[in-house]
This record gives sequence, structure tokens and C-alpha cells, in this order.
Amino acid sequence: MLVPVEIAEVQEGDLRVLRLSGTLDAVAATALLERVRKLAPRSPALTIDLGRVTTADTFGIAAIAECLLVARRRRCTLRARGANERLRHELSKVPAPQEQPRPTRKIFLERWGEGIVSAFAGGVAFMQLLADTFYWATIAPLRRRLPPPGATTDQAVRIGLEAVGIVGLIGFLMGLIMAFQAAYQLRQFGANIFVANLVGVAMVRELGPLMTAIIVAGRSGSAIAAELGTMTVGEEIDALRTMGIDPIRFLVVPRVYAITFTQPALSLMSMALGVLGGFLIAIFFLDLSAAAYLKQTVAALRLSDLLTGLAKSVCFAWVIVMIGCHTGMRITGGAVGVGRATTVSVVASIFTIIIVDSIFTTLGTIL
Repeated sequence: MLVPVEIAEVQEGDLRVLRLSGTLDAVAATALLERVRKLAPRSPALTIDLGRVTTADTFGIAAIAECLLVARRRRCTLRARGANERLRHELSKVPAPQEQPRPTRKIFLERWGEGIVSAFAGGVAFMQLLADTFYWATIAPLRRRLPPPGATTDQAVRIGLEAVGIVGLIGFLMGLIMAFQAAYQLRQFGANIFVANLVGVAMVRELGPLMTAIIVAGRSGSAIAAELGTMTVGEEIDALRTMGIDPIRFLVVPRVYAITFTQPALSLMSMALGVLGGFLIAIFFLDLSAAAYLKQTVAALRLSDLLTGLAKSVCFAWVIVMIGCHTGMRITGGAVGVGRATTVSVVASIFTIIIVDSIFTTLGTIL
């Protein structure tokens, strides 16, 4: 029959002793550790008397070793005495617990230097990816070295066709919002008809391509980074290279082709539905006729507006796919790295899209 351990605290001169008797099991081990944690900061030396311990399980043996480490951390000298031969034999099998070294804190210059080196290496890798993609997407097809025939179609369905609903809905709602906000100000001057100008130009030149790109970056850009990242973690891309298969040709180029074709189409749909949203607001809330609204919209828009919007959409598409592929193929750290790369892909894509859009707007205004 196992007798629960009893822990008695006695004072032998200047020495404080924890006298154990009974069975040193998991429950007793927990109690012993708690007692040592409380006494060690107040005592320069402690002794654990094991003379009356009858049996000890693995928890008990490990607890004694842990007590030594706890006392050392609190600058207290701890020793065990009175253990029988069997208990001493078991204790000898337990390695002394080693205190984990504290990680060295890097100084500012080290962190700054590592950041510069990492950014430079990432930039070089990104430029290499751009060069390889340009070759396989433009030059290699002239030499009859095409990507798999079904890969581009499959990616076009996933990037373009499956995004029609959300892109169309967002475009339509943006048109509604723009019309309401414009009418709130323009009706004060009796200029409701100019709602058509604002909605048409804003949707075609700016909001249509921009909102479509943001949606595709969050939806498809993250998927590209996650897919390629999972393949990188699973060493599938390394396996392709080992077999002499260029992953750019089979993994990146189909996605580049697909998003290049589908992004302008999605942007056109977003533009049209945005204009439709403004059209409905003008008819039902602003007392404008359909003919007058459409005539004003056509008069406000120029071919250059449409071409600018389509050019933006293509540039946004390339930003999304290249950043997604770059982050996906440079993943480290397993599943955590996949999640981190997905987040980086979306944030970097949207940030770069805004920068590219501002460049387009600035150049369009100056020129």
C-alpha cells in the first residue's frame, strides 16, 4: 500500500531541512517543488532528507532534479541526503537539469544590417523571378516551349470566373455610394446631372480597376502565395528542379497568363456595374431621365479614360501575381511560414497597387 508523502520542515542549527516520508509520487512532487520555490529565496542553504522515502516514481525523481535547478536560480545551495540505494540508483540516471542560456540581444546596428542584407537578397531574388518569368512568358513560347495547356485555363477559372460575383457586387455598390455622395453636394447647386460625370469618370479611371485589384489581391494573391508556399515547404518545387523541370514555366507563367487576361475583364465588369449603380440612383432618387444620364455619361468619358483604366488593371495584375509567387517561393518555417507569407503577399500587393495607382494618376495629370 502506497503511503502519501509527508513533508516536514525542521531546523537543524543553521540548516533548514525538508524531511520527506512515504511515497514520492506526482502529487508529492508538486508539493515539494512549491515548498522549495517558497523557501529558496529566504534560505542560503536547504537540505532534502530522503531517509524515510519508501518509493518514488518518475515524477518524484524528476522533481528532485528540478528542485536543484530551482534552488540554483534563486542562489540557494540545495543537496539531498539519506536516500536508500535504490533511490540513489534512480537519481543517478536522471541528468542534471541544465538552465537554458538566455538569448543574446542584438544591438541596433546588427538588426539594421540584417534587415538591409535580407532586403537586398529579396530584391535580387525578385528581379531574378521577373527575368525568368519574362523569358518563359514571352521568348520561350516563340520556341514552342509552352506551359501545360490546361494550367492557364484552370487558373483563369479560379482567378477570374470564380471572382465575378464579389467583384461585380463591390463595383455595383461603389457606384451607388459615389452617386449618393455626389448628389448630396451637387443638389445644392442644382447640378444633379453631373453625378453622371463623377460616377463615370471615377469608376472607369480609378475605382473600377483599383477595387478589382484589391479584391483579387486578397482573394487570389493570397491563394497563389499559399499554394506555392505549401509546395515549397513540402519540397515539391525542389523536386521539380531535381527532375530538370523549371517551376517558373509550370507554376508561375500559367498564373501570369491567367491574371493578365482576366483582370481587365473583371475591371470592365466592375466599371459597367458601377455606372449601372449610379444610373439607378439617378433615376429613382435624383429625378433624372435614363436618356439624360446615359448621354451625360457618354459625353464625360473619353477613350483615354477607358485605356487608362485597362492599363492600370494589367499593371495591377502583374503586381499581384509576381508578389504572390515571390513570397510563396521564398517561404521558410513550415506552416507558420505559409501563414506569414500569405499575409505579406496581400499587404505588399495592396501597398504596391496604391503606389502604382498614384504614379498613373500623377503622370496622367502632368501629361
